[in-house]
Amino acid sequence: MSDQNSTILVGIDGGGTGCRVAIADADRNILGSAKGGPANPTYTPQEARDNILAAIDAARLDAGLDQAAINSARAYVGLAGIRNDADAEFIAEILPFAQANVVEDRETTVTGALAGGEGAVAAIGTGSFVARSKGGKTVYLGGWGFRLGDQASGAWLGNKLLERVILCTEGIEAHSDLTRETLAQYNDDPYAIYEFSNAATPAEFGELAPLVVKAANKGDSTATAMMREGADYIVKALNTLSYQPDEPLCLTGGLGPHYAGFLPASFAAQVVKPKGTALDGALLLAARMGDTP
Repeated sequence: MSDQNSTILVGIDGGGTGCRVAIADADRNILGSAKGGPANPTYTPQEARDNILAAIDAARLDAGLDQAAINSARAYVGLAGIRNDADAEFIAEILPFAQANVVEDRETTVTGALAGGEGAVAAIGTGSFVARSKGGKTVYLGGWGFRLGDQASGAWLGNKLLERVILCTEGIEAHSDLTRETLAQYNDDPYAIYEFSNAATPAEFGELAPLVVKAANKGDSTATAMMREGADYIVKALNTLSYQPDEPLCLTGGLGPHYAGFLPASFAAQVVKPKGTALDGALLLAARMGDTP
């Protein structure tokens, strides 16, 4: 077996809800994979490290490889919460690989969606960011978190919905079916909404987002206005990135695809399915790392 054929690649994708590890050969054929617990070092640093190591070992066993093979591998790790070199080093220093690069998961998400090519990505899940790859360079907007940004995201939609419900209960705005149904979930008690909102995490706000999407698809005025506001943000971000309407546009994440019907026709016409996941992006980037550290 040649050195090229014996090359082992490892891709890791991690965030606040869990992490995924894939082990592949030099041609990115998957040899083994595993899932693990939360891996965002911002909130639970030691837990993130423990969960990543456990998932790596589970993937190694799934691939039928010995530890020596893993120790000689090269890996690309995309994690939510990596914003500086210190964060990256905190994770990198415990990894067993011969070569490893730890980055924020935005890079692996975009690389996976575009398969390393050019175009734009609006990644809309619990949080959000928008990016454009052109001429070998990728520029990102957003990703500032729930308190400062995450426009169009699930957390943003959930928070906006509850804001609107409160305005409706005070008679400042008119109720719609969505706001009435949402208020009913809190026993028609605005103070129950107040208590929830003061303690809710972005993920908990995000659990309300499917209500908005479902209502918008039925033509609910409140929901439609919110989805249009989110779509307007996506368009403004793309325009800021000098996106051209002849470039592919990937809408990723749990909510991204739901915005397609609310984009202007010139943008909606360019929407394509992502070519891969963030884990695929991590493996592609690992393959490009080369053999020299």
